[in-house]
Order: sequence, then C-alpha cells, then structure tokens
Amino acid sequence: MKTNFLFSNAFKKPSLLVLVLSFLGLVFVLNFNDDEAVQWQANVFALMNDEGFKGPFYFRWIQNNILDELVMLLFIASGLVFAFSKEKTEDEMVAKIRLESLVWATYLNYGILAFCIIFIYGLPFVNVMLYNMFTLLIFFIIRFHWMLHKSTKFAENEE
Repeated sequence: MKTNFLFSNAFKKPSLLVLVLSFLGLVFVLNFNDDEAVQWQANVFALMNDEGFKGPFYFRWIQNNILDELVMLLFIASGLVFAFSKEKTEDEMVAKIRLESLVWATYLNYGILAFCIIFIYGLPFVNVMLYNMFTLLIFFIIRFHWMLHKSTKFAENEE
C-alpha cells in the first residue's frame, strides 16, 4: 500500500519522546506557570496583541514570553509526526484503523466542543478553546494505538 502522506517509521520513537516531554511542558505552562515564574522573553512580530488601547494593537513588534508558544508548537509538531508516522507493517488493516480512529476522534472532539459551547460561558470558554486545539490529536493517538494494540492481540489469539 502506497502511503506518501505518512512520515517514516524512523520518526516514531523520537517523536514520542518529544511528545511526552512537550506534553509535560504544556501541562506546566498552561496550569502552573500563571505568575510566569519561567520566562523566555523575546521580541516577536504580532499581527494582533492585547496591549490595550495605548496605540495600535496590530502589526507591530512586542516583547513577549514565548515559552508557551514554543511548547504548544513543539507538542503539535511532535504529535503530528508521531500520529502520522508509518507503522512497521503498514497494510490495509492499519490504514483502515487509522481512518476510523481519525473519524472517531473528530466526532468525539466536536461532540465535547458542542457540549462546552452549550454549558460553558465567558472567560472559562477561552480555556476550553485552548485545550480544544490539542484534544483532536490526543484522541486520535490514543484511539489509533489502542485499536492497533487490540487488533494485534486479536490476531495473536487467532493463531
């Protein structure tokens, strides 16, 4: 089966390591770094920012703690590489599980988002949207590897 859109299997283990480390960093940055005890200040170009009405708040250079942005980008990049790396034996069954897991994760993600839209309001909803950026990828990875594990166990039991 030809799968041009998947990464090489050689990226699977390194991306898992980076994914786990970036997940821990993400949990730290989003939940425990409220007072910004850990900072990495840099001048960045902002299309928009929240510096208020002291002047133009769009298209300008600002000083910003970029730690949270870096950790989020690292999590997304490593998650995509891990999720979409080929398995050692990439066949039609794995492709079917991959597709079904992606559909299942999308339904679950947007089902939870719809629930949150109905029942969560105001500023807490911003947090919901922040976490929602990552849940589709997390749901897919968990479901895909769980179903892959189940299918290999089932195949071993049949032999």
